[in-house]
Amino acid sequence: MSIPKPFQEAAVDAALSAFAYQAGRRRFLVADEVGLGKTVVAKEVARRMADDGRRPLVIYYVANGHAVSHQNKGRIVGFLDDGQLEKATKTPDRLSLIAVAKRPDNPVLIYALTPATSFPGARARLTGGRKEERAFLKVLLERAYPAFARDLDPDILRLSARGSWDWAVKDAETKFETSPAHLTQRFREALAAEFGEPVRAKLEVAVLGDAEKKIKPLKPTTFVGHLRRALALATLRHQPPDLVILDEFQRYRQILEEKDADPLLKALLEPANSTVPPAILLLSATPYRLLSTRWEETKGSLAHAELLELIEFLAGPRVRERAKTLFSEFGDKLRDIAANADASRPDLADDVAEAAKLRDELRSLLTPVMSRTERDSVASTDPLAGTQFLDADPEPEDFQVYRHLVDSFTEDVRYEALPYWSSVPLPAQSLGPRYAAWKRAKIKAAPKLTRMTRERRNNLSAPTAWPDAKLRALSGVAPPRLLSLPWVAPSLPWWPLGGGWKSAAVDPKLLMFSRFRATPPSVAALLSFGVEAHSLPKNKGGYEKAYKRRRFKLAAVPGPVMAAFHPSPWLIRHTDPLAKAGEPLSVIRKLVRRQILAVLPKGIVERDTLKARQRHRSIGQVVAAIERRAGMGEQSAAGWSSAIGDDRAARSAVQKWLQVQPIERLSPIELEDLVDYAIGAPGVALGRALLRHDPTILAPARYPALVQLSWQGLRTYLDNPVILSSLPGKTAVEQVMSAVVDGGFESVLDEHFWLRAQNLPEGATGLGKDLESSLGLRAGSFSFHGIGGQPHKIPVRCHVAVPFGDAETEPAVKVEGGVAQTAPARPDEIRRSFNTPFWPHVLATTSVGQEGLDFHPWCSHVVHWDLSSNPLDLEQREGRIQRYAGLAVRRQLSAMLRDEVLRDVTAAEGSPWQCLQRHAKRFGDFSGLRPWWVLEKAEISRHVFERPFGRDVARFAQLREQRMIYRLALGQPNQEDFIDVLSRGGEATRALLQPLVLDLSAMGLRSTMPPTLT
Repeated sequence: MSIPKPFQEAAVDAALSAFAYQAGRRRFLVADEVGLGKTVVAKEVARRMADDGRRPLVIYYVANGHAVSHQNKGRIVGFLDDGQLEKATKTPDRLSLIAVAKRPDNPVLIYALTPATSFPGARARLTGGRKEERAFLKVLLERAYPAFARDLDPDILRLSARGSWDWAVKDAETKFETSPAHLTQRFREALAAEFGEPVRAKLEVAVLGDAEKKIKPLKPTTFVGHLRRALALATLRHQPPDLVILDEFQRYRQILEEKDADPLLKALLEPANSTVPPAILLLSATPYRLLSTRWEETKGSLAHAELLELIEFLAGPRVRERAKTLFSEFGDKLRDIAANADASRPDLADDVAEAAKLRDELRSLLTPVMSRTERDSVASTDPLAGTQFLDADPEPEDFQVYRHLVDSFTEDVRYEALPYWSSVPLPAQSLGPRYAAWKRAKIKAAPKLTRMTRERRNNLSAPTAWPDAKLRALSGVAPPRLLSLPWVAPSLPWWPLGGGWKSAAVDPKLLMFSRFRATPPSVAALLSFGVEAHSLPKNKGGYEKAYKRRRFKLAAVPGPVMAAFHPSPWLIRHTDPLAKAGEPLSVIRKLVRRQILAVLPKGIVERDTLKARQRHRSIGQVVAAIERRAGMGEQSAAGWSSAIGDDRAARSAVQKWLQVQPIERLSPIELEDLVDYAIGAPGVALGRALLRHDPTILAPARYPALVQLSWQGLRTYLDNPVILSSLPGKTAVEQVMSAVVDGGFESVLDEHFWLRAQNLPEGATGLGKDLESSLGLRAGSFSFHGIGGQPHKIPVRCHVAVPFGDAETEPAVKVEGGVAQTAPARPDEIRRSFNTPFWPHVLATTSVGQEGLDFHPWCSHVVHWDLSSNPLDLEQREGRIQRYAGLAVRRQLSAMLRDEVLRDVTAAEGSPWQCLQRHAKRFGDFSGLRPWWVLEKAEISRHVFERPFGRDVARFAQLREQRMIYRLALGQPNQEDFIDVLSRGGEATRALLQPLVLDLSAMGLRSTMPPTLT
């Protein structure tokens, strides 16, 4: 993905054309639809600007949060070699610290900044920042205004710093000696811009106030915040950027709106005394509101006004006024066409041609400063075709739940019961005090209602069906047997899958969107509890003690558990089932047996006597003996020593691993054990899959990290009573090893590593650490409110299904007696874990998960628990899983190319997905969107609920009609009314309007020819 595709190259060319006119505004917007790789465009722009060779390229990369800015800055300059990349990115993350740090000697420098810390607006709440900044400010003040600095209370700049303050000041004095010339003068000028003139007097008023003029002194943190802004301004004026990248700037849109009032922002965007302004590249999939509802417009949110303001920022007031006129004329013409869409009308062709001309004028006006590429520009299928309607038929008890909620609410808010009951499972127990109606309610005892109770939870006695129609319908799509699977089926299996993965394309992952914040945790808790009740034995302590027992523990001697999770360097290097991929498992076993015998001494298998044939040493001892003979025993023992901690039994096992004598003889039974473990041991499969992408993982310096990943990451994840209870087998080791074979575990990991390596800043070398952090997600819980008796809560674990974002959930850990609170998992941790083939399989969220996030790597199902209100929200939801190389695309490419790829001799030399990537090139098109973004029959699955006499099916049909038409509303006032007018004409009107959609892609992907009247 890092190599630009043609549609991305076209955007790069357009941006550089805008930047080439150095007397112009030098601004360009890349507004590609979600998931189309805007960072790749930014990277190529930076590379080509750096290639001019005239001087070092200074980039200011601004993103809304430090996590995003630090993650992406390495990607933006990823074209540099390793040494240059480290210098380019090892830079301060605050504008005020740039002058403090010595500037590296490098062809490219990138500073990853955030608006809050580097560009706080004139009305923003100011803070004291870091002590390094304040120490440098002390030194600068002493040079700029020594008398004022001498009289200044030292605690004002010290703030909370104590013991380390003197050291920070000395360090600042040392750095000042190597700081840029004239920095002090720049700082004086910046203080004048920040405080006013005369500066000395204004500074004293800021610190001391003015009783006569009734001016109060500033708080110390506020005063220091103003000093920090002045230092940032001095830095910006001294070292202006060549390229400013504003990523997802719609989240800090004030950075554009305040440029005329704030000298700091003005210096960034329109520097004074500069003959050449910086090139400004804006990145955002939603840089302006694509759609405003009537309600939003009554609140002052006008999509067309926001667009026009952005056009003015990019191209100036003249272009804004011209765009406003053209949009108005274009909208009037579209209304005329929609109102008179009779094909027999003589002047209809003229109206359509006129609209096409206006569309083309708008394109010519706007494409010099912006590019927006959309999938449906090249897609030939209906993007909403793969929809499944789930019958949410109510049962009598559902209405009893509703009646109970109505009776519990006070009379003045009883009307709120219906929407809550329609969306939130067990609403009387789930809503909680955040909801005013629930807080004021008197929840009545209802012993006959099916509800969550402590007894039900502790006994794992989930009802056959909960009294919620949507939850029952969802259980048909995501039954417990599917959710309990430890991983998603591979898209490109190397042999026929078995067990729970036997049916084609087992996809347990669901992304669910709801209206109310109480819905995601309630659904997640009930789904998770349903899986536990289905899987866990009820005679082993029930819910409370289910997680007390651990099945995978190291014995004092090397045994099956150690062998199962041992990433044996010998087995990893000398066996590879991929060489016969596509064949039945029996053929692959014969291959692996031959591979093992080929590297062992000839005649090592003893068959002479019955005793020799029946000898059966522990597999742990056999593997240790073979590695001892091959000179790998020390490496293995060192790796385990670093992973096991202080466990005495484990340390004994490691010591005995070293003491095992080198292998001399092998029985046929022991040989078959080796074959089993070569194919089915999770540690071996993990190591072999990782080695295909990271060739250095078995090096002595890195091998301990692989053991750590296998033992502390994979073993901890699989040592789950729900997972193990759902797998067949006599022992836990047998269960997991059978699952590794049945579920194509190695091919799953290979697919995941191939996809993930393309997005990690450190590339393949970061795959192991990335997976370990993803496997370590802490389970949360949600507390249902008890009904009847004293007020009490019933905490229920959320693990196989989890809520996301602002959902009302609580962190949990397993303790004696159930669950207890701990630090919550951050949304990014949850997102990263969901984006693996492992648990959680269901991610339930509100609109907070709707924008700017990717959930596509292993999910192709989106559930509209509550249908969105407009087509843009629908597109944003589904855009979370319609992204580069999403699961639906990979499934379809595998169906088309599997046999061809697995027969390719080069597939076994690396990852089959690298081979498939080469073969897939022939399905590409001129735009580059195919096949990895757009591919026929690679539809995601969407699920919409419908109750009897409900309106969601009809509403979805309306959204489907409007999804194309809303793009015509771009730049129009009263957009909801505009869409209603255009959508009344049905299929005939839509056929006329479809070709008139404005195409702002740099490649001109939509047809610019007038539509035919057939």
